[in-house]
Amino acid sequence: MIICPWKDILKYAPLLPGVEEAFEKVNALQSLEPATYPLAKGNRFFVTAGTTKAPDLAEAHRDYLDIQYIVKGKEVMGWAPLADCHAEGEFNTAKDIGRYSGDFRFLTIPEGICYVAFPEDAHMPGRHLDVPNDFVKVVVKLKV
Repeated sequence: MIICPWKDILKYAPLLPGVEEAFEKVNALQSLEPATYPLAKGNRFFVTAGTTKAPDLAEAHRDYLDIQYIVKGKEVMGWAPLADCHAEGEFNTAKDIGRYSGDFRFLTIPEGICYVAFPEDAHMPGRHLDVPNDFVKVVVKLKV
């Protein structure tokens, strides 16, 4: 897992093939309306908005890593090593997502900050521990 200001994500480019293109296109967005945008090599990013939810199951991916960038508002993100989690149902290979339970650590992610969840990271995005929060974020999906 990497947590940093969005403006600093390119420091990790050697670990994140395709992040340069994503960074350029995200920064050039004219609108934060929910939409999906294609990138080269099967990568993509999307803009999403919503209200945080109480913690429940986490997610993890096999084929893509996530970069989740909070553009407006804030969220709490839960994290645990995938190896320490328990699968809840079958992994959905078509959607590249599995659901997991476990002992999660929680961190508030404010506006302007992003985090990278690798396939070994079970993550629980878009949560709150006390009071729901509204947010707008960009999720970048990069093939690993």
